[in-house]
Amino acid sequence: MARLKDKVAIVTGAGGDIGAAISTRFAREGAAVVCLDINEQRVQVISDEIRRAGGRALALTGDVAQEQTAIDAVAIAQQELGGLHILVSNAVCDIPLGPLTDISAEDWRRTMDVNLNSAFLLSKHSIPVMTMGGGGNIVLVASQLGRVARPGRTWYCAQKAGLISMARAMALDHAGQNIRINSLSPGPIETGRYVERFSSIEEAQQSSATLMGRLGRADEIASAALFLSSDESSFMTGADLLIDGGYTAV
Repeated sequence: MARLKDKVAIVTGAGGDIGAAISTRFAREGAAVVCLDINEQRVQVISDEIRRAGGRALALTGDVAQEQTAIDAVAIAQQELGGLHILVSNAVCDIPLGPLTDISAEDWRRTMDVNLNSAFLLSKHSIPVMTMGGGGNIVLVASQLGRVARPGRTWYCAQKAGLISMARAMALDHAGQNIRINSLSPGPIETGRYVERFSSIEEAQQSSATLMGRLGRADEIASAALFLSSDESSFMTGADLLIDGGYTAV
């Protein structure tokens, strides 16, 4: 229960179900966590829960599409928690499903800024600090839809595929600095964001299209993020860890 002892992590999208599960799991494993989300109330709840359980966490409200948010998050990790060893880029922005021709240029740019460009901004400002500290781990949360397509999700598939490719390329550039960079690709996960597309949880389960016949759980993704962020994955970099219940196997 101390696989991240003395580590400091930034988790973006920490107010969502997956980000909250990752933040909480990291804290239980000994990390101090900067919980970053645009939803001030939700991210404060998560950080408060971590502290009540005996962990260390700070809530930071900000828009990850803005470079200043990345600068602030890294500065807080350094100045208030003592460094930076782990970055989990997990923030996501959704728009209504539909073909490319129905997507406005404004929506395309906004989702690109949150879903892909934010990983660039956080990584850009995290890597120098990690390097000064002797190394670190970066996990870019992508999706099984970065490998396969679904109707009405051109924007999402393109951006998640970009994260997978970005992690591989970054791994090449920064292996010499002892920084491991991997992507993590969840399949259909039982989150509020996913289930709200359906009329009931039963319908969401039936639509999951996984070999296991169910939706994944946020804690299962947190376990995978912990693996990638700890020494248990010490020989992994430039990889994409697929946790999709067999969605892409057929």
